[in-house]
Amino acid sequence: MKYLGIIVFSLIFSSVETPLEQVRNQFPYITSFDEANKFIEKLKNDSSPEAKGYNAAMILMKSRYVKGPFSKLKFFKKGKKILDQDISENPNSIEIRYIRFLMQKQIPKFLGYNKNIEEDFNIIFNKLLTSNLSKSFKIKMLNIMLSLDDLSETKKNKIHQTLDKL
Repeated sequence: MKYLGIIVFSLIFSSVETPLEQVRNQFPYITSFDEANKFIEKLKNDSSPEAKGYNAAMILMKSRYVKGPFSKLKFFKKGKKILDQDISENPNSIEIRYIRFLMQKQIPKFLGYNKNIEEDFNIIFNKLLTSNLSKSFKIKMLNIMLSLDDLSETKKNKIHQTLDKL
């Protein structure tokens, strides 16, 4: 009976997602200002570099949903600053590089926030297979990257090759 209780407790405990995992699983499918705020609130007690990266991404995403160019620019600059600072403090974090890669691929080019696309892509692919990220998350990352509209055939091929190795 004691073992049954331990097993049940373990199953319940292991199935509960942390706030970071919840945000990680919903990123980049945020569709509203309120949803971005909800995830920022969930991450407020997590000081990990990854949480900081997702927080920055939520701020960048909020710029999509506010009205007025000055409000959009305010959120864009704030999110960009936080994300770039997080990467400068954690240059080898594949997950933060992945966040910035997606943001830079989706942000309008006239804003000039697209200078690190190649750098981030290369770091992601040089370290992904040996990283300690879960296999399921690696596959999810790669599939999301494949879904980007303007991804070159060379990058698509590299992603497919990496998926085959997983």
